[in-house]
Amino acid sequence: MLNQVLQVIGAKKTEEQQMEAIYDDFQRPPKIQIAEMHAAATKFAKTDSNIDLDKTNVCPCCGLPAVIEEIPLCSSRHEFSFNGSGIALYFDFLVFSGIIVFTYIAISCGYNIYVNSHGKRCSHINSSFAELCKTDFFNQFSLTNDHEQLDETRIVILFMTLFYRRHINKIAMELDDAAILASDFSILVENIPKDAKEPEIQEYFSQSFQNETVELRKLCIAYEIQPYLKLNTQKQLKESVLTKVLELEAEGKQIPKSIPSRVQLKQEIDEISKELDNMEENRATRFDFSGICIISYNYERQADNVCKTFKATRFQILLDQLGFEQNKFQKFRNNNLFVRKAPEPGDIIWGNLGITIKEQYKRTLITNAMTLFLLAIGFGLLLALSYLQNVINKNISKGSAAETIIVSFIGFASSILILIINTILAKMIIRFAELEQQATRTDYNISVAYKMGVAQFLNTAILTLIINLFIQENISSLDQAIWQTGGLNSDVMLIFITNSIMPWLTQLIDINYFYKLYVRQKIIKQGENCKYTQNEANKAFEGPSIDLSQKYANLCKTLMFTFLYSALLPIGVCFTFLSIICLYWAEKYLLVRRDSKPAPTGSAMAEAMVDFYIELILLLFSLGCTFWEWVNYDKVHFLTWVQLGFSTLYYLIPIQKVCGCIVDLGIDNATTSSYDEKFLTFYDDYDRRNPVTLDAAKEKWIQLHQQTILPIPQKENKQNRSINHKNLFKKQKIVNYISQNVQKIYPLDSKNIKDTDQIQELQF
Repeated sequence: MLNQVLQVIGAKKTEEQQMEAIYDDFQRPPKIQIAEMHAAATKFAKTDSNIDLDKTNVCPCCGLPAVIEEIPLCSSRHEFSFNGSGIALYFDFLVFSGIIVFTYIAISCGYNIYVNSHGKRCSHINSSFAELCKTDFFNQFSLTNDHEQLDETRIVILFMTLFYRRHINKIAMELDDAAILASDFSILVENIPKDAKEPEIQEYFSQSFQNETVELRKLCIAYEIQPYLKLNTQKQLKESVLTKVLELEAEGKQIPKSIPSRVQLKQEIDEISKELDNMEENRATRFDFSGICIISYNYERQADNVCKTFKATRFQILLDQLGFEQNKFQKFRNNNLFVRKAPEPGDIIWGNLGITIKEQYKRTLITNAMTLFLLAIGFGLLLALSYLQNVINKNISKGSAAETIIVSFIGFASSILILIINTILAKMIIRFAELEQQATRTDYNISVAYKMGVAQFLNTAILTLIINLFIQENISSLDQAIWQTGGLNSDVMLIFITNSIMPWLTQLIDINYFYKLYVRQKIIKQGENCKYTQNEANKAFEGPSIDLSQKYANLCKTLMFTFLYSALLPIGVCFTFLSIICLYWAEKYLLVRRDSKPAPTGSAMAEAMVDFYIELILLLFSLGCTFWEWVNYDKVHFLTWVQLGFSTLYYLIPIQKVCGCIVDLGIDNATTSSYDEKFLTFYDDYDRRNPVTLDAAKEKWIQLHQQTILPIPQKENKQNRSINHKNLFKKQKIVNYISQNVQKIYPLDSKNIKDTDQIQELQF
């Protein structure tokens, strides 16, 4: 592969040897200069366009420029779009969250806080319960402190969400129109009969669609490649062991008996390599067809017409697979097809393809059930803490200072326990989402964000509500459960306070990051005696990775909690607003000063989060207003019922289509350029991502490139040798895009490097 890449950029054999000498992934001790270059190259920053690339400013392990322009902390979030729209849209969503919270504060929250603080609930309570009521910090600003005010803020927020949808759709379409990629011309087809052959598929999808002839340009078959990936993983593990053996031999140390000999390891690696090559060469017979393929057409409108022809949804395909025939759709043989525009090549998890839609739904149901089981465990822990609080309340004198201290401590412990449970939930949900084996990384991230956000909200808001209102002992009324010492008011307020501090503080005080700093200093201090490999040193010098699914989940959980309890404790909304401000600047600081550059992402996840959470937040807001009004006054105003009905309707109707009628969302124009004109500019394509076709596809693509980018021969002299040596690194720009989305790095002189769903491309 190295030889092929160097042929593309015009390198000669002597230059190949120079490149191989620069970098060795398993080298011990590591070269600190290379690790520092790798840290700069993977930093979230723009490449300095004014610098010519040469061997002194290009990372030899990943081929990314190490000369960068740091992004100013006060820069616009739109400057993050150089890495795709995903990061920019997340910060846009964060700003929008702050705006809707501030809108609530400006319209009604400030007034509600003022009126609540001047209420006198305790003086109006029956004398038998008066001693339980205290006008403390938790109760003074609560709705329970005698204030009745109808909240109309929801209508304003509703119109804000409509315009935000317009905003996010326009950004996504502008970015899509600006870049012409392989995905623009391609469709992804699922549920093809697994015994179908490539010629039959090609013939079927070459017919006319929507009364227009199509020009099929590429057919990429997805296989069930789990055995291939497992075998490739074994090869990589053995290569890692072999490097350790070679290190021990070089140091004159005895090799442990549990480790195979060098000769045996090399023999086993060669055998695995031959088997992998055989699988690739005979893929049509060695692998089962997954029932999924990616088809590229010559024009984007042709791909769009095919998508319009096949209208079956995933749920209708599920019904078909369950035996409920769906006969109103065009079929391939007897199978209904699910057809959509293809995701980006680097977004596909090839090892997960082949899972039927029926099996996908089954796995989703199982993981959802496992998430509910974890929530039940969390409920049990919070219930135990509540029981402890009841026992203490029975055995301590009422109104004493000790009671106040103990109850406050237990309330704080409860809020900390909720944070711990949420952290455990987050880690387990990530594992559950992996078991679902989603076809794309975007689908995986969306699944994590959905489950994590809802599960943490249920654990934080709903379980706290149930325990305080319906499980507490010696409660004569629901409103007493709210305002009594250690009641719902105090618990919720402590959660508000904790949530306003912990999310951004825990990100700044990242234990893993500080451990990396320790490892970096250790590597520098040990110098020639360092036992870390070059790859391990590179990882230590890299910044932390970014997980958008967890960021969205945590933010949406906070918004849902805030708006559910906003009518009860309006002062808590102020804590949330401060939290969002701190979170924005903390995450922005971490992004431009500490984090590593993530794989480029599109707008799909941001749009999914808006579709799922925004209407849900508004519904919870209206439910909260209705419920707290009923608990506090034993009645609900007519207009409050109207608001709840309107919110429910807003949640249930297909608001995305309605938005298109209310506001101009713009037109997603199909590109007029053809695949034939642009395919040489696609530095990422589906056959070059498919693990079992990538070598042949890259070789073919390289041969096509050679016809257009090979350098003009020059007479060799001292000056030309210098120019050619510099051009070697300049021409890396041609192949740099191949390595943008890599997660794992391997040495340049490794042989038979294959892709897996973790190793998408050879690094250069």
